[in-house]
Amino acid sequence: MRNEDVKNFLTHHRSRVNPEVYGFSLQQRRVKGLRREEVAQLAAVSVSWYTWLEQGRDISISPAALQRIGKVLQLTLTEQSYLDALIFGAKSQPEPAAIPHEVKVMVDALSPHPAFIRRANMDILYWNEAASSQIFDWSQIAEQDRNSLKLMFISDEYRQRIHQWELAAKHTLAAFRTYYVASNHAEDFEQVIEDLTARSEIFRSMWHRQDVSKFGAGNKAIIDNKGKITHYTYSALEVESAPGIFLIFYLSRAGQ
Repeated sequence: MRNEDVKNFLTHHRSRVNPEVYGFSLQQRRVKGLRREEVAQLAAVSVSWYTWLEQGRDISISPAALQRIGKVLQLTLTEQSYLDALIFGAKSQPEPAAIPHEVKVMVDALSPHPAFIRRANMDILYWNEAASSQIFDWSQIAEQDRNSLKLMFISDEYRQRIHQWELAAKHTLAAFRTYYVASNHAEDFEQVIEDLTARSEIFRSMWHRQDVSKFGAGNKAIIDNKGKITHYTYSALEVESAPGIFLIFYLSRAGQ
């Protein structure tokens, strides 16, 4: 699966680059973006080697060569980190940890502000009363579906709560993809992907996009049952004593 991810990622980002930026003509091109031989030339690698890289073959790859390719493809730092993890694998990680009791107490103490705990694969594990009333009541959902990415696509109620749903779904997908490639526990993510692939046509269409992003902080707007939109900023903090466990804190802009 990761070989296919390498191919899709490189071909997608190669197609985004304007050849004229590097002095190449736009004439007589059957596809958008740079050709393989142009990427190879600019990155100072052989055409056959770059072709094998795109095909996901088992070849010797140096970090320096991958950095040069990333520069040619105009990758962001997040995109370059994603490509590095695809090629070289994720850093060593312990097994997913249990939620420390102190972290649960902290989440409860953050009321009246919404806060919840999730894993890197977007599984929702714990939440406070404010999150249940202001964001979403996960207790009404089957435990195997308490996952932010899943709910984006399989729950009409959840979808209706998200202002500018398509934009939020794209961002959640991009963050999920980034967590996925950085994890040593791919099975936790692949179960989510397989389930959504079987249950959501919209997910199947959107999953093939190659956007990646980080989820550290941002903005989200939630629509309540009366149609009122509340704007929040949020922060995601990984628990140092429990790698792979994240505390998500929402702050209403009206309360700032």
